[in-house]
Amino acid sequence: MKKIFFAIIAMLAGSSLFAQQIDKLAGEYNTVKNALVAGDSKTAGDASALFLQSIKEENDFALRNDLLKAVDELAKAATLDKQRAVFNEVSTTFWKTVKAAGKTGSTLYYQYCPMKKAYWVSREKEIKNPYYGSSMLTCGKVVETN
Repeated sequence: MKKIFFAIIAMLAGSSLFAQQIDKLAGEYNTVKNALVAGDSKTAGDASALFLQSIKEENDFALRNDLLKAVDELAKAATLDKQRAVFNEVSTTFWKTVKAAGKTGSTLYYQYCPMKKAYWVSREKEIKNPYYGSSMLTCGKVVETN
């Protein structure tokens, strides 16, 4: 009985730690997303490199390798158009990671742009489209919340 109790406690502590990791990664992701919204390729590139480094520093988690691969492609993208082109893969993989973590410390919104047929994650419910920036800033909708 005692072993089961400690196993449950360890599992819950691990789950809580993973949720904290996701909160940290969500902050890094959000910086990239906001730079794409602003159309700032340099900041998006710098933030992508930091996001990549943060993923490398985190403990192993489900989809870690997939997320590393996607963010590495983003970090290597040299132009705003290329960054936006690979951002959907980063976003969908990151959302799967968020879902695997369960409830995180902050609410995250999974948003969708029907014009681009692409997703992104946001800390804000308000739509700010990273794929079109100022030309179609509010194009999109919230499709899921965690």
